[in-house]
Amino acid sequence: NKTGVSDWVSINASTVANPLQFAITRIAATSTAESQGSARPNRLFDFDENNFWRTKVDVNSVPFDLVIDLKSVNQIDRLQYLPRTAGENALLSGKVFYSTDKLTWSEEGKFEWAKNADTKTFKFTTHPTARYIKLTVTEAVGGIGSGREMYIFKVPGTESFFPGDINNDKVIDDNDLTSYTNYTGLRTGDGDFDGYISNGDINKNGVIDALDISYVTTQLEGGVYIGRGEKLTGSLSLSTPKTNYEADEMVEVTVKGTNLASINALSFGLPYNPQDFEFVGVQPLAIKEMQNLTYDRLHTNGKKALYPTFVNVGDQETLKGDAELFVIKLKAKRKVTFNLKPVDGLLVDKSLNGLGF
Repeated sequence: NKTGVSDWVSINASTVANPLQFAITRIAATSTAESQGSARPNRLFDFDENNFWRTKVDVNSVPFDLVIDLKSVNQIDRLQYLPRTAGENALLSGKVFYSTDKLTWSEEGKFEWAKNADTKTFKFTTHPTARYIKLTVTEAVGGIGSGREMYIFKVPGTESFFPGDINNDKVIDDNDLTSYTNYTGLRTGDGDFDGYISNGDINKNGVIDALDISYVTTQLEGGVYIGRGEKLTGSLSLSTPKTNYEADEMVEVTVKGTNLASINALSFGLPYNPQDFEFVGVQPLAIKEMQNLTYDRLHTNGKKALYPTFVNVGDQETLKGDAELFVIKLKAKRKVTFNLKPVDGLLVDKSLNGLGF
């Protein structure tokens, strides 16, 4: 100032640690209770404490399940729940479960929370490794589920594993889809399977199939919209015009879907003797916008198998009803009887549920 300049003084300071440093991001959720308008469960996990999730008003929704998809596998530390600011429609009691596959659930414990707007905490004392968390809500104010935000914290310093990130670069992108395309049908026992490729066998059935690939494709091109819709149903069957074939005859195997609903991907294996048949190609019929990732694979043990595989990339229309989906074309290399049987048949929906056939 006009009287002069002071001496320089050293100041040491540090910022406060981010309280959400280990809160898991990119979470999605669904509820068995119907939401009120656009106040869907995903609002609980958008890191915006100014909006809220709420089940349908004037309806007693309890008991209901809130299923949380972390989108990654983590060692879980705790859950924080922020009710609405006035404490109305707060969750009061229930149980907490965790899972790695959304099929087998383990109970972590019960919660009983007071009817107020205070932040509630549930500790995972066992620090389980999980991808999915489920809250079974048995009591809520007015029978209505609601909340401003819910944070899921992993154990500080631990790594997150993203299912589908087969190249382990912490990003789900087209590079992962390219890898899965090359590894479709690879099985336990194949020379290349053990190691990072086996980590891509997410459903742990010993083969890279449509469900594994769907962990990538459902996250590409903006991801998929999962509404309250049909249950995953259906089966596939194979048929040929005749049973016996002469050398050099074309064998057309029609793959038909029956009672299909919510089919977002499909795959199966078709083992065959390369001395009997030669794979020629696949002719799509009623497969809609699905990409054809069919792979004719020679396994390390010398056995041959075809892996017809079709998947939707991004948010595409699913298959439904009865239809002839595609035709597998083989050429008979000698006089043969067609008696090939599919193995590891799998139908997959947008929620990554799998149905065997």
